Amino acid sequence: MKNTLKLTLCAAILILGSTNAWADYKEVMDPAGLTKNLKVDFGLVDDGAKADQSETVQRAIDDVGAAGGGRIIMPVGTYRFARVYLKSNVHLLIEKDTVIRPVWAVGEKTVVFLMDTQATDKDDRSFIENVSIRGLGGPFIVDYSDWKREESGGIRAILCKMVRNFLIADLEVRDNFSTYCGVTLTPTRTRIKDISDWEVTRATDGTMRNCRIINASPGYGLVQLHGARSIHFEDLYARGGVTLRLETGALGEHTAVFDISAKNIVCENGRSAVMLGPHSAVNGIVHVDGVTARSCAYAVSIGLGGVKKQELARNPEATNGRFADGCSIKNIRAIFGRDAQIKTHVILAVPKAYYDDLRFFEDPKFFIGPSIGAVKDSTEGGYRVDIDNITLEGFTHNADKKILTPADTRPGKWHHELRQWKADRGIEEE
Repeated sequence: MKNTLKLTLCAAILILGSTNAWADYKEVMDPAGLTKNLKVDFGLVDDGAKADQSETVQRAIDDVGAAGGGRIIMPVGTYRFARVYLKSNVHLLIEKDTVIRPVWAVGEKTVVFLMDTQATDKDDRSFIENVSIRGLGGPFIVDYSDWKREESGGIRAILCKMVRNFLIADLEVRDNFSTYCGVTLTPTRTRIKDISDWEVTRATDGTMRNCRIINASPGYGLVQLHGARSIHFEDLYARGGVTLRLETGALGEHTAVFDISAKNIVCENGRSAVMLGPHSAVNGIVHVDGVTARSCAYAVSIGLGGVKKQELARNPEATNGRFADGCSIKNIRAIFGRDAQIKTHVILAVPKAYYDDLRFFEDPKFFIGPSIGAVKDSTEGGYRVDIDNITLEGFTHNADKKILTPADTRPGKWHHELRQWKADRGIEEE
């Protein structure tokens, strides 16, 4: 048994070690190092997710971390836990087809895994490093598909903050259009302005690959970056929402992303595969190679900066954000479909020939309807993203316009157009 386990782990490391040259996670997991099994060594029970076993999982991570690090095997089963913190040099290997159901009270916000310190002081500069959460033999599942939609609750499968050199691999999130993205990367919350001497200020030097989300909310998606540095994403998929959401809209002094790369980003029946939205953050370079959107509003959406009211109240000097010139997105494939998620405030960008095909999503801020186009560029000169090699398949409208700008939107007020659309179809105003 021990020899079989060692061979399996060595094979996993060889596979994971053969990463794309872009990848920023450096493999540090030692195949000859300490290995613990959550069932055998800590008493984790496959009980069909009946009992909260958060303390058991946390104790295992704490013990292995205190011993200098190592691997923790989670055997296949169905478990319930949440708010588990990784520790430096700890690698959590979750066997294929394992299902994790979060501990999640109605109206509350929660996270299953946190790649962060447990410090409560916002000015604490401590961080964890050399950590991973990965599938063993195939993908594992975080399942909250039984969640009933409500405005006050929210969940993330993984939250990354004060962490350096991390890997997230082989994760499948089963959602039910909940609040928040499946994975979120954020910066420190300190209000100290000059943190240039901090070793880590945000999720840094990481890789996320072979991950997917099913039934993501149109307002969210698989992964959102508020604060990150030197991160690579590869082979990501979302059904619904946005797959790679570079929308740096979190409030705070240090919201921004730098040196981001991505390859093979796919979205289906969603808003877009890739979204750039700087809000008030001054971001660095982003390079994406390979985008596929099937039945999405757009394959790529690039937004103009804009300061949130909450941010302006916090910082009256805040100005429109941007991404650095020289960002690039190439090899974009948009495939027409009729189940895209479309925000109602872009109704003037929807060809009128599609109006009868629009229907409200359960959140009335969104429609479900036909794809609009390949690339939406709303920057209006605010910053530049180099776009190369776009293909459109199955489009009747906008087939000859690979990049749509505000000039391609019909004039008028979107809320007036939406009111008329409702009136024409006998839909009463709420």
